[in-house]
Amino acid sequence: MKIGFHISIAKGFDWTLEEANRLGCEVIQIFLRNPRSWRRKTWDDNDRRAFRDLSKSMPVFAHLTYLPNLAKIDEDDVHINGLVHEVELCEDLGINKIIVHCGSRQNRDKGIDMVSKAINYVTSKYRINILIENSAGQGNSIGKNIAELSKIFEKVENKKRVSLCLDTAHLFASGYDIRSPEAWKTLTSEIEDRFGLNKIGFFHLNDSKTDLGSRVDRHWHIGRGSIGVDAFKNILKDIRFKNLKGVMETPKVENMDEENMKVMRSLLSSLVSRPSS
Repeated sequence: MKIGFHISIAKGFDWTLEEANRLGCEVIQIFLRNPRSWRRKTWDDNDRRAFRDLSKSMPVFAHLTYLPNLAKIDEDDVHINGLVHEVELCEDLGINKIIVHCGSRQNRDKGIDMVSKAINYVTSKYRINILIENSAGQGNSIGKNIAELSKIFEKVENKKRVSLCLDTAHLFASGYDIRSPEAWKTLTSEIEDRFGLNKIGFFHLNDSKTDLGSRVDRHWHIGRGSIGVDAFKNILKDIRFKNLKGVMETPKVENMDEENMKVMRSLLSSLVSRPSS
């Protein structure tokens, strides 16, 4: 599996590339605009040139920012317009994959309908591929388990262009004990049963600061949280995912990006078979 980080583009794509290379990334994830603002973004020729250099060096995945709530697109046009704007920003740069969170809504059935409607709208008008991210189950968040995600997928019209982004911290917080190989096998078997083969398209590789089933979304450093390193080793050694990519979204403190990459590299290196002497 190719691994990397979510990296800021606030200082420009040239800086993003430098930072990605410094950390040894093989893939990165980015927000396309300020994640806590509705302010629209535009690219200039220098942005496009710098992004070409970045995307030639490694795959780039976009992540929908925090404010668009796909579960409530019927209540305020700002939510679908926010999604469309970011999809158009993707297309301008040549990014063909965007990870989306489902948002939240007290009426879960209505929320599920609206998420699938939003996905159907953008996939019918744009060439974008959508990766639906599971939630930690906090509050009224939609997508807290595989059954709920599958209800969204059932209503998706262009299923070839839609897959899952599995966030390990969210899985754990929502009640999936992914620490054992047996539990991981059960989870992935359920996904295959409900979605079909090869519908896991990306990973968010995050440890969890909170306990199993807490429904509290707190990412933490690899091996220092409640999940532990063995779970990540189980994921990395799953041969079904050897050609996939995953990013860490761990807190940006001190030199922890370097430490998290070191831990993940050690897990990956332990999986490489060596000829016996």
